[in-house]
Amino acid sequence: MKSFNVIVAGAGPAGATAAKLLGQAGVSTLLLDKSAFPRDKPCGGGISARVLARFPYLRAALANIPTSWVNKVHFESPAGFVADYCSADPLYLMIRRCEFDNLLFSLARPQVETATGLIRKLAVHHEHVTVSTDSCEYQASVIIGCDGANSVVARAAGLRAGNVKNDYAIDMMEETPMAELSTAERDRMYIYYRIRSHYGYGYVFPKTDHLNAGVGFKLDYYLANLRGEHYAHHQSFVEDMKSKNVLKGQSNRANFRAFPLPISGPLARTYADRVLLAGDAGGFVNALTAEGIYYAMVSGELAAQAVIQGQLSGYERAWKQEIGAELAHSVRLQKLLLADPTRVDRIVRAASRHPALADLLARYATGALEHSEFRRSMIRRALPVYLREKARQLVFG
Repeated sequence: MKSFNVIVAGAGPAGATAAKLLGQAGVSTLLLDKSAFPRDKPCGGGISARVLARFPYLRAALANIPTSWVNKVHFESPAGFVADYCSADPLYLMIRRCEFDNLLFSLARPQVETATGLIRKLAVHHEHVTVSTDSCEYQASVIIGCDGANSVVARAAGLRAGNVKNDYAIDMMEETPMAELSTAERDRMYIYYRIRSHYGYGYVFPKTDHLNAGVGFKLDYYLANLRGEHYAHHQSFVEDMKSKNVLKGQSNRANFRAFPLPISGPLARTYADRVLLAGDAGGFVNALTAEGIYYAMVSGELAAQAVIQGQLSGYERAWKQEIGAELAHSVRLQKLLLADPTRVDRIVRAASRHPALADLLARYATGALEHSEFRRSMIRRALPVYLREKARQLVFG
């Protein structure tokens, strides 16, 4: 039995961020992951620009892996309305998760002890927690669960239970070298909202040397209407993009992955006795944009701070203060748009006509604007333009 002050289960962005801070604070920490690093991680692989402002140490660190910025966004609505936007400054940072996660892991590794193993059993006792893998047992005062959407820690602690199909999306994607599958504009990302048709959403993200393309569905919709081979739905999207000259080349099934994504906001409780949850394990994903890296790193850091301060109950207050309102709004907006797909049509159509609105939509969709900033800017910038256009139509027809 090896003993630590803290066990961090899962070494992705949430876990690596938490472990780095704990180790730097002198807290005896084990960073435990089921896989050895570097490892593959299915994900769109886009990071909002504000990650660099929130975690300034990343600016220098990112020089060690291939990255590329996009400043153009193509939005397409269910009815086919298109808004193309070009920003004067970089909007979204494209990375490969296998490289980015390994980078974060390498920043944490000198500060903590690391181990590889799948958690088979977790027990919470009065004064400690115990974790068993296939080959080792560990003991700690606290465990931080950063072990993904299918979190063993969350279920063992009783923080997630029951049927979760209404709370998840299924994301299906491939990340293939540009030599096999490519797009002409490597500084443009594509986002397709197809709520009423074959898929829920689609995306094309160009990387430095790879291209990431994928589709996603709400899991309950997928199970009720589209059950079947995952890859067929993804391949249909790729062929559609090729017919529109967005993509050229061939899809590579060997690079295809499907994975669950929590899209119903943070869990009702993200802490229990000696247990905290961060990242996907706690549901920290934007329900509208499906972006999770920023929220994973924020929740991981706040969880570590709560442990360092010895106030686990303060963790929920901290994340609610920083990202709680934003995530709650994302859930409400998702439900609002799913209830009536024509709302997406109206938004994208208006953005195609009004540059101010297109600017706000692009910055909100890429995480550059928080919901409160987006709302204020809509009132200050976009609404007057929209009202002037309506007035002009009434006068001149």
